[in-house]
Amino acid sequence: MGNPKFTLRELQPSDSLALTNLLTEFDGDMTTRFQDDPYTAIISGTEYRTKGVVVETEGIDGFVGMGTVRFGRVQFNGSVLPFAFLDGLKVRKEFRGNGLGFQIASWRIQQVRNEFGDDCVIGTGMAHDNHASHAVASKWCREFAESAFDARLVPMLTRKPKPLAGITVREIESREYEEFAAKQNAFYKSHNLYAPSDPTSIVHTLGVSAGGKKPYRFFVAVDSQDNLLAGAQTWARGILKSDTINNPPPPLRILNKVVHLLPPDFTVRDVAVNGFWHEAGQLKVAQYLWEMLRWEYRDQGTTLVVSFDSRDPVMNIVTLKPWHQPRFKITIAIHAPAAINRDQLLFSSGRV
Repeated sequence: MGNPKFTLRELQPSDSLALTNLLTEFDGDMTTRFQDDPYTAIISGTEYRTKGVVVETEGIDGFVGMGTVRFGRVQFNGSVLPFAFLDGLKVRKEFRGNGLGFQIASWRIQQVRNEFGDDCVIGTGMAHDNHASHAVASKWCREFAESAFDARLVPMLTRKPKPLAGITVREIESREYEEFAAKQNAFYKSHNLYAPSDPTSIVHTLGVSAGGKKPYRFFVAVDSQDNLLAGAQTWARGILKSDTINNPPPPLRILNKVVHLLPPDFTVRDVAVNGFWHEAGQLKVAQYLWEMLRWEYRDQGTTLVVSFDSRDPVMNIVTLKPWHQPRFKITIAIHAPAAINRDQLLFSSGRV
């Protein structure tokens, strides 16, 4: 196609139809479909302030690429710094190999620099074997945390879990916001890339709405005296968008017929669990909370998703069966004022 000239600009509300066309025609491992207006879901559907970039080129109707960037603040080597995470990179097949992925990354990084300057953390995630994304990130990042996260996808339950004596799982109450935030912060006090919580951030997160849908909820497990023993935040991504796995490998197709890990059409509507914490000695309570979330969301999603630092014992919260596949290894690319302390565990920012 010669040397096409690309025009990059910020995503606008009027771009929803062109976004839909780009994403539904995308030929990667998954095809994303939005339940409502794509622009609203992307910009307003998460707790993060988000910007998007779209790419146009002469002679092509619609977009040939896109990407998003979300802004926040995270712990980094003992300080709290501005943070930006690069997500949602898509490039049409016929335009790959022209350096467009790097142009999209550069556009987003410039937005970050304009706002935060150099004293900030920039990151992006990729499958550990995604060599193309690795090559693009190597042009701007300072280091990689290879296979940093273990992402787990577990189907919802069709039967309610057996009760745990004296324990109730319910949604958080406003009087508990401060205690929830304090206990979660204490649990992750040594994790790099964790965003400290407080009552204001919880109120903000619960107020997120996209197309009239509120995707966030906070759950706690309490004892008979209403003491908070474990908690987690959930994001019902599946009420905003779904992902269809393209060309599932034969072993997965065969396994799925036996254990029904994924829907028959391989269209996933996931619910992400984030910031899972528990009091000392309360692992069984946390495991019960996890199983109750699989039951709670049975009508709103197909799959519960969570990711942990591969070294983190907190992943023992998630009880797995041998057929709970696929499991993904996620590599993180990082650009920060200093090298990240590899002795500290990493907190997963998840995906959008």
